[in-house]
Amino acid sequence: MRNACLVGAILMLGCSGGASSQASSTGGEEPIMFEDERAESHAPQASEDVTRGESLLASGDAAGAEALFRSAVEAEPNDVRAHLDLGLSLEMQDRLDEAEAAYRAAIAVDAEFGEALNNLGVLLRDTDRPEDALGILERAVAARPGFASAQLNYGLVLEELGRGEEAMAAYRRVIEIAPREPTARIQLGLLQLAMGEREQALLTLRRASSAAQGSRVMLSALGNGLRRAGDAAMAVQVLTAAIDAEETPAPSPVVAELALAQFAAGHREAAEQTLTELLSERTDYADGHYLLANMLAAREAFAEAARHYQRYLRLEPDGPQAAQARGRLEHVRNR
Repeated sequence: MRNACLVGAILMLGCSGGASSQASSTGGEEPIMFEDERAESHAPQASEDVTRGESLLASGDAAGAEALFRSAVEAEPNDVRAHLDLGLSLEMQDRLDEAEAAYRAAIAVDAEFGEALNNLGVLLRDTDRPEDALGILERAVAARPGFASAQLNYGLVLEELGRGEEAMAAYRRVIEIAPREPTARIQLGLLQLAMGEREQALLTLRRASSAAQGSRVMLSALGNGLRRAGDAAMAVQVLTAAIDAEETPAPSPVVAELALAQFAAGHREAAEQTLTELLSERTDYADGHYLLANMLAAREAFAEAARHYQRYLRLEPDGPQAAQARGRLEHVRNR
């Protein structure tokens, strides 16, 4: 079954920039299941068409799977698993209105079908209906209190709606249910940090480190949180692991976050080198130029700093750091 969201670090880089305490969730993300949910399936027994359709879905053939799920629904209109899988196949094709209808059809048959409630809740959140999503996810966690994915998504919506204390309680519940999963710990730590609970956030984030190993997304969010919570040395280790976690090149914001952690840890030469190497390959990465300019200005390399502030402003004349970049450019020119 689909667990619809995990931490997606949104790195807002600047002099004091950091990761959002919110996780992002899109219908296009790879489905991820907590281990307890893999071991314990609550889905009804599958018909032959559903079984074949699920095989096609796993291979990426959403259209072929859709045809089989529709056949299963026609043969048995009360087949909740077919309705659920039909919703998944439609989401994979970005047909969100039809997917919503399929999930609602499953719930109409079984009002306590946790997977369908969870998927519908996430779809509503993804389509900017958090209040509606909250009501559906409340039903999901009431129907299955041990459903960690639904508990996590419930916490995310609570946080999005500004109900931080309730969100933290939901994340703690996920940790109770699935203690080996890092997701809720990272979300909880980032939220604690956003709410000014720096020491507790640092403890929470450190506890997520071992479980996050191997996941670039998790490690990136964790490293950002650790840096902002004050453990720059551990942030450097975690972000290095994030970059090494996959063979593909790391996204520019992740590499820039490593440079920020290196700088905060006192490794200023290494931080400049990290950004210089990044910009040699990705010359149009505006935030990288801004960060490097700040580092150069800090050691009074004013001429070099001016060049990078100018480059940032050419790339992002109306960017989020544009006003600061103009002010700092004038400052370094006068030195």
